[in-house]
Order: sequence, then structure tokens, then C-alpha cells
Amino acid sequence: MAKYIGTRLIYMVVTLFVVVVLTFTLMKILPGSPFDEERFLRLTPEKQAEALARYGLDQPILVQFGKYFGNMLKGDFGTSFYYTNIPVTQVIFSRLGPSMLIGTQAILIGLAIGLSLGIIAACRHNGFIDNFTMVLAVLGISVPNFVAAALLQYYIGLKLKWLPIGFWKSWSCSVLPSVALCFSPLATCARFIRTETLDVLQQDYIVTARSKGMSQARLLLKHTLRNSIIPVITIMASMVVNLLTGSLAIESIFSIPGIGGLFTESVKNNDYNVIMGLTMFYSLFYMVTILIVDVTYGLVDPRIHIAGEEAGE
Repeated sequence: MAKYIGTRLIYMVVTLFVVVVLTFTLMKILPGSPFDEERFLRLTPEKQAEALARYGLDQPILVQFGKYFGNMLKGDFGTSFYYTNIPVTQVIFSRLGPSMLIGTQAILIGLAIGLSLGIIAACRHNGFIDNFTMVLAVLGISVPNFVAAALLQYYIGLKLKWLPIGFWKSWSCSVLPSVALCFSPLATCARFIRTETLDVLQQDYIVTARSKGMSQARLLLKHTLRNSIIPVITIMASMVVNLLTGSLAIESIFSIPGIGGLFTESVKNNDYNVIMGLTMFYSLFYMVTILIVDVTYGLVDPRIHIAGEEAGE
């Protein structure tokens, strides 16, 4: 396992380097600059040159990349052009909290309800709960989260006045955005768990366990759930990254100062350093999540771990 993790870490470093090179190159070949064009053009040529020199934008691209990469290895991602002289890391972490909170809550709600409904639906196959779960899964996947957000705002926020409809003043402001985001993981989890649980319940070892008098609860916890949850772990990896790193639509609807909106703002304003910092953050977070998922496979199903060791030998 240690050798496998070490190899994956090397791949991650190489991938991050490629991401840095490609992102840096794309930003330089795109039109526009990080300065306000109208104000920048009103400056004298001397002032324009001074502004470019201050941030090193008058140097050749290779020199700019070399300096940026060297500083990045030291943990310095530069300062924001739009948020003048504020470090990129400070800008990102100031907007990361709200996105992480609503994303974490959405995942926990979706997993808890999705797992429960999926297992119950499989155990009550073709019953009312099974049909209800399938309808909910179709709606959860088909209806965009911004539509769910608008409905929640109108009925829960405006009509019933139970929760705030927007802004970011207290924890209660995070409830409706989290609920709006949870429908997709809930529906996906319920559908996969139901399908996999139905398949596992038909296996010979489950029939044998039942014939020996094993209770339904113990059968589900000890044998069924462990084998059914592996596909869910796979599909949840990318979903976790998307939810924890912010949803632009939800953050805009609920006026949440999250990281999704920051990424859009940085692209619109050509804020090179913030774009680079966010791209690195997204890439690293995604690769770490995938690594955790792969390691989790071995913990959930030891056969995967053994197969990996045999392949390594």
C-alpha cells in the first residue's frame, strides 16, 4: 500500500506540473490583461510600462513562468491584481469556508437519505418505497439544482418564512443552499445502492446466510452494504469535489460569497494569479480525493487490496 501511494504521489506531482504549464500558457495567449483596460489606456506610455514592470508582465513568458514556478514551490502564489496587493491564498481561503460548509452539508444529507432509501427500496422491491425512491431519483437527476433552489426560496423562505432566502449572515443561511445541492447526490446514491443491493441479495452466500437464520439487519450490515457501497464510492468522488469547491449557480442565487463565484470573477477580470491559484487548488483537491477513494476500496473490500498487491509483485 505504501508503494502504491508513493507512486500515485509522484504521478500527482507530474500532473500538477502539466496543469501549471498549460494554465499559464493559456492565460498568456488569451486576449486582455489584468488591468482595467479603460483606465490603463488613459495612462501615459511611461506609466503603463511602470505598471507592467511592477508585476513582471513586461518580461518574456519563459522568464515569467520561471519566477512564478519558483515562488509557487515556496508556497507563494503571488498577489491578486483585482483585489490589490492581497495574497492569492488569502483571497481563496476567505471564500472557501462558505462553499465547503454548504458542500459538506449537501453531501452528508444526500448520503444519509440516499443510502437509507436505496437499501429500503431494495428490501421492499416493487413496493411503495421502491417506486417512490425511483421517482425521487429521476427527479433528483433531471431537475437542475438552481430550479430546486428557486422553489425552496419561494416556498420555504418567502411563503413559510422558516429560513433566510439568501445572503451569508449565520448558519441558517446555509440550510436552503445545502438542501438544493443535496438532491443530485441523494438521487444518484439511492439509485446505485438500490441496484447493487438487489444484485447482492440474489447471491448464493446471502441465501446461505438466510438459511442459517441470520437476521435481516445483520445480513444487511455485515454482508450486503459492504459489497453494495463500492460503486457509490466511485461515483461520489467527482461529486464530492464539485460540491466542496462551490456551485456557481447556487452561490449566485443565494448571494453566497463562495469559491465558485470567485473563479468566475477572476476569469472575467483576467486576474492571472487567482486563476492559477484556483486551478491548482481544484486540481490538487480532485487528485487527493481520487487517491482517498482508491485507498478506501482496499478498506471496504480487502479483495481489491490483495489484487493490487499481487499485481505489484
